[in-house]
Amino acid sequence: MPQHSPSHLKSVYRTYAGLLLVSVCVYCLMYAPQPMFNSISAEFGTDKSQTAMTVGVFMLCLAVTPLFAGMLLSRIGQRAVLLGSCSALACASAATWFATDFAGLMALRSLQAVFVPFALTAVMSSIAQLFRHLALGRALAGYVTSNLVGSMLGRLGGGWCAELFGWRPTLAGIGILFAVAVLMLLDAPKSSQGSHAHRMPSFRDAAAIFRTPCVPSLVLVEGCGFFVFAAVGSLIPFRMLELGQGDSESLIGLMYLGYMVGFFASSCLGFLKRLFRTTPRLIAAGSLLYMLSAASMAVPNLWVLFSGIFFMTFGEFVVHVNIPGIVNRLTERHDRGMVNGLFLSCYYFGGVLGTLVPSFAYTRFGWTAAYGTMQAMLCLAFLVLMSLRARLPETR
Repeated sequence: MPQHSPSHLKSVYRTYAGLLLVSVCVYCLMYAPQPMFNSISAEFGTDKSQTAMTVGVFMLCLAVTPLFAGMLLSRIGQRAVLLGSCSALACASAATWFATDFAGLMALRSLQAVFVPFALTAVMSSIAQLFRHLALGRALAGYVTSNLVGSMLGRLGGGWCAELFGWRPTLAGIGILFAVAVLMLLDAPKSSQGSHAHRMPSFRDAAAIFRTPCVPSLVLVEGCGFFVFAAVGSLIPFRMLELGQGDSESLIGLMYLGYMVGFFASSCLGFLKRLFRTTPRLIAAGSLLYMLSAASMAVPNLWVLFSGIFFMTFGEFVVHVNIPGIVNRLTERHDRGMVNGLFLSCYYFGGVLGTLVPSFAYTRFGWTAAYGTMQAMLCLAFLVLMSLRARLPETR
């Protein structure tokens, strides 16, 4: 490993801190409106599915953009994409304060959503370049952790701040954090510009990947899992209001505390793999836990739902953290970027449907219909996994 001067290492870690701050800001921006759904809905007179799209629009962009973000990075450089997208996110966030109607709010959220995939792709590429001669694995683990931190900060901190200051100042204030990140990244490394480094993906390439045995089924399982995860996150505020506990944004924010179980789950994955002996068995167990714990949503009690979210999150995390490795193992002959781009696109497309379909069912037919939709998706995912279990390869 090459030796680096203390000043160089200091610059690397300062830039790395800025990159992690961008990741935290992005996920905070994405999920912060969730504990504010009731306030936004009451102010603008929108229904559940319309309000949920303030988050769903981000998933929609993440479903269609990952395959193309790399091409822009290769043409104009990751530093330009990083600073440009973060500056745009800072301005669009600040402008949220002045949204006078729901259409204006959605226009700003849609603008933010367009830049988010490019910011995240630039962050990943910058980390890979910064730590190519250092501890890249630990650096990427820090990035994944920053995603969790941002998600939790958006939901918990967003709920508390919205109750203290209102939803407008809270969402606009995230722009200040983006501005700080831009200042920290002014000396981020430049990348070489190779205009032919990425080519347009073709339907033939995608079809070849999906013809790989087991891959379509595994992608379906991931999509079903995130369908329910996104639905629960979007519907919690409305369900709490129905149960007589939805007037406090801070209390709504606390309902998302169960999402923190991802930190615990990541630390015990090694033990779980030894316990279940094979990765396919572990994934099936995680899917079963997810499906069974989702029954807590059928109970009209706030604290039963609160407890159930911990187990649901644990099951979803176990499934989600293991399936990508199996998909990459099965598709070794194909381009890594295209495989993972397609995987992420399908994953987030499941989130888009999860934001819309159960919300529509809840609005038109009530909570039982929304719950039935979510539980049906989890049952489908479990049955698919059980049919595949004997054909899935082992991963480390």
